[in-house]
Amino acid sequence: MKSLITLTAISCSLSLITPSPAVESPQPDIHAGHEHHHTGHDHDNQAPIGVMGTHTHDAGEFMLSYRYMTMAMDGHRRGTGSLSAEDVFGLGYDIAASDMSMDMHMIGMMHAPTDKLTLMAMINFVEKKMNLTRKPAHGMGGHGGMMMGGMAGGHGGHGGGSFSHASSGLGDITFGGMYKIHDANRQRIHLNLGIGLPTAGVQEKEHGMLLPYGMQLGSGTWDLKPGITWLGQRDGYSFGAQAMGTIRLENENEAGYALGDQLNLTGWVARDLNESLSTSLRLSYTNADAIEGHFSSHHSHAAPPFIQGNYGGEFLEGGIGLNFQIRKGALKGHRLAIEGIFPLAQDLNGVGMQRDYSVIAGWQFNF
Repeated sequence: MKSLITLTAISCSLSLITPSPAVESPQPDIHAGHEHHHTGHDHDNQAPIGVMGTHTHDAGEFMLSYRYMTMAMDGHRRGTGSLSAEDVFGLGYDIAASDMSMDMHMIGMMHAPTDKLTLMAMINFVEKKMNLTRKPAHGMGGHGGMMMGGMAGGHGGHGGGSFSHASSGLGDITFGGMYKIHDANRQRIHLNLGIGLPTAGVQEKEHGMLLPYGMQLGSGTWDLKPGITWLGQRDGYSFGAQAMGTIRLENENEAGYALGDQLNLTGWVARDLNESLSTSLRLSYTNADAIEGHFSSHHSHAAPPFIQGNYGGEFLEGGIGLNFQIRKGALKGHRLAIEGIFPLAQDLNGVGMQRDYSVIAGWQFNF
């Protein structure tokens, strides 16, 4: 199954990134949010709002942005198959996660000192919540260890029932840039490079106990984020593809572990609906390694989210988006967009949480 997901994702990405032989006559491409010396519509090569680092800008230009993302996960999965709470208990765990949500607020800024180079910075704030279910008392004693959080705040005592955990705070800050290497024949290619700073909390606790790895607020390591992005246009349509990686530059963070390296491939096509509105379809593939290392402080092993081998896997997802570019009047240069993302296939490492859906909405302003 993993090989099938990988081959499908790579084939789709390559088909999108390969230039068409029927390319139209050369003319300038369209930058996001400005229209001087250009023809066509501003949104002609606007990528879906869920894809980061897709546009360089003209020298001297700035862009401000805000994105809100909500992501939902529903129950556990082992490889390609879903698991009920009873299935998780049958594997020796005393606690199963029923669902998890993550809300993220992302504030970004871009500035282009030259026509080829665009610099960027992004800060984010994260809110997470996980609901869990206890194994009935008569069946406890599997992975066991210390019960998570001492079960404080739960319902129904130690004989089953449910409880929840929550965390929130500053995430990891990212600085980086994009360097344009090709801009002709209505196609553009640029290189992406970012550095993730370990500004997020990775020892978040509740009731005096460490929360699971997935409830921590960031990686806690210095991360290198290299990539490459291709954009293309035809009359009424735009296309794009992007390959991005995340490489952990440290073997462990201050809590004693490191998130796995990650590869993201995505490709999309967008079509104009009118001079201000466009819609997009996207296919994305993610391959994430398991967590390395281990919490250095005492913690529970009663639930799958506390086991580092239960993180990562392969994910194939589809997205549908809507983009509205304000082209005239006092609000000219503002963009509003939304994208919904849904899983098509998942092959998880260990007993991980399965993705349900994500929604990303955002605002951008170029000046």
